[in-house]
Amino acid sequence: MTKNTLSATAKSKGVIEVYANKEFCNFRLTKFRLYADHRPVMKLEPITTSESHSSNIYTIVCDDFKFIPGHYYELATEQNYFVPIDISFMALTPEFEKKYRFDGQLGAIYTKEKTTFRVFSPFSVEISLHVLKYGQTKWETYSMTHNLENGVFEAVVEGDYDGASYLYERLMFGESTLVADPYCFSMASNSRWSFVINPKRVKKVNTHSDKLPPFSDPLKAIIYECNVRDMTSLTDVPNKGTFKALATKGYKDKKGLPIGLDYLASLGVSHIQLMPVLDFQTVDEDDPFSMYNWGYDPASFFSPEGSYSSDPYEPYARVLELRELVGALHNEGMRVTLDVVYNHVYSTIFNPLNKFVPKYYYRADGEGRLSNGSGCGNDLESRNYMVRKLIIDSLKHLVDFYDVDGFRFDLMGILDIETIKTGHDALTEMKPNILYYGEGWDLWTALPGEQKASYYNAHAMPYASFFNDRFRDIAKGKSNESEIGVRGYLLGDTNYRDGFKHVLLGSAVALAFAPMFARPVQSVNYVECHDNHTLYDKIRIACPDDNEEEVKKRIKLCTAAILIAGGIPLFHQGQEIGGSKQKMGNSYNAGDEINGFHYDLLDKNEEMYRFFQEAIKMKKRIIQLAGDEYDFLLENNRITFENLEHGALKIRYEFADCNVHMIFNPSKDSFMYEFENYVNLVFNDTGIINDGGFFMKMAIINALSFNIFYEKKVMKVSLDTKEVN
Repeated sequence: MTKNTLSATAKSKGVIEVYANKEFCNFRLTKFRLYADHRPVMKLEPITTSESHSSNIYTIVCDDFKFIPGHYYELATEQNYFVPIDISFMALTPEFEKKYRFDGQLGAIYTKEKTTFRVFSPFSVEISLHVLKYGQTKWETYSMTHNLENGVFEAVVEGDYDGASYLYERLMFGESTLVADPYCFSMASNSRWSFVINPKRVKKVNTHSDKLPPFSDPLKAIIYECNVRDMTSLTDVPNKGTFKALATKGYKDKKGLPIGLDYLASLGVSHIQLMPVLDFQTVDEDDPFSMYNWGYDPASFFSPEGSYSSDPYEPYARVLELRELVGALHNEGMRVTLDVVYNHVYSTIFNPLNKFVPKYYYRADGEGRLSNGSGCGNDLESRNYMVRKLIIDSLKHLVDFYDVDGFRFDLMGILDIETIKTGHDALTEMKPNILYYGEGWDLWTALPGEQKASYYNAHAMPYASFFNDRFRDIAKGKSNESEIGVRGYLLGDTNYRDGFKHVLLGSAVALAFAPMFARPVQSVNYVECHDNHTLYDKIRIACPDDNEEEVKKRIKLCTAAILIAGGIPLFHQGQEIGGSKQKMGNSYNAGDEINGFHYDLLDKNEEMYRFFQEAIKMKKRIIQLAGDEYDFLLENNRITFENLEHGALKIRYEFADCNVHMIFNPSKDSFMYEFENYVNLVFNDTGIINDGGFFMKMAIINALSFNIFYEKKVMKVSLDTKEVN
């Protein structure tokens, strides 16, 4: 009754506001009594009274009283109506943040003999633990002890509770609510309750990390972004759209080309970036194909997503199947990076984090209003001790449980530098060759600019790499809806030629633009990711006069540019074969037909697929050719440029024993180019040229083409035999 009739909220240290519904209370309230833990403390009178359309609003001052989290506070009216007081304002105070901290393990800590349950909830007055043993029907209830000094509740339950279901029932501000564990390793369908998980059982699954090739230099990474569901959703394979389907070898399409895992393995990339695999909110796990979402609507930071599992009610299904997927990718020689979303949660009110510590996990401005740099209604306050702990604990758990090899941070610029650094330091102790990168956009979050983990602060984050929107915009043109028709260099606007040189150098040299990064390794080069239009759709819109073959040639130009530029190359699923989202930009919930990987398009554009494979082989050959010089090449003026006619550009890589010449021609004009010395054409838009015996000085540079020529530094030509040595 009181929720709809009376409510009391402490607005600050000494001020309480009372809302009295006029239908319930059509007279003025003049006297109140303050109770603490059900005992009267003091008598109070309102200092001001105002009204809204539905309520009278009373302001009460109690300067001499100190609220303490973990205790139960009420106001009583003259009529003996009791209303609990919400003191959650304290979560926004420095005093609260400094006091309530815990460095130990949270969640359900399993051993065969006992399970320890811990949850952080300073405002709760009581928490009861409800546990249902696996295979049983009767719930058990245990009272949890509250450490008032750090805000942690704990219960130790004797016996073997492997796979048990559990919920917490917390009493806070007069309301008793059942809540899932924000630290649980697995959840039931649609996040309704938590499961106890035995880590030893999980780690018995082989992740095949011994099958991975050596990796120590991020500049040698090639990342391919894909969505677990998308890679099999439009097929008829068993368990389509799940971890299990993507982890299975041997699937082929009607033309005999590979599907799913085999397709990814065939590309030659080094890292598979999986779009969010942690539990998200807006797909019905009981009927996954009734709705669609990419997963940037987080519900849990520890439990995998149930719609990707074979059984969302089975405690271990989602956990073991995600680990099996990582193992399957490792077994094919590919490392795995996870796209993690620590910048916001889907629901500020209903998320378990907020139910246990209202307001604490969210960033607020000076007026107490939620910061919304994420554009999703809230930003996580990564500077708070227990929020930072949550993020670091989640990262460490994902490496520990799933043996993943890196992280891509969604909207990393929302987070603070210290959190990103702390995470990197913790992870490199576990896995020294971890790949660590994210979206460094400078967003309007309530965080001082110098603290943001944005690319403007790249110099302060030498261990992190950043999505390079400058590369994207110069290479293909703008991506936002209002400028989708704007063309970049490779789409024919050759005015961007000097800018293209800049991004080829990893955006780390003062050429046409000020440097974005201290070193090329900080630049993640891409022209398409899950956001915005696909490259194919962008070209169709920005270059309306291009025919289908010309569109394909431009896609190949972009592929080559991404691979040869200084930095880390990244591709999005289907980009390599001209994938389309029917000119839709933000397709986060647009369904499988729009977002899924179309294997019929693979059949149609097989030659583009083959080109992509060979372009990656070409990239690896250049790295191999450079050897220990590769870093040196990118950072010590061993790359030179020559402007050619029709806006074309020649790039020369100077190695110890040879030169490699690359020519981009984004125009629709062909022309002749004469080299100083004999060269050998080794790559063009058909792929790798294996005829190493044909040398030339004069080359035809075709329209919309990319060519690589190899030149030995010392060559002797025999006029008698016409042989080149």
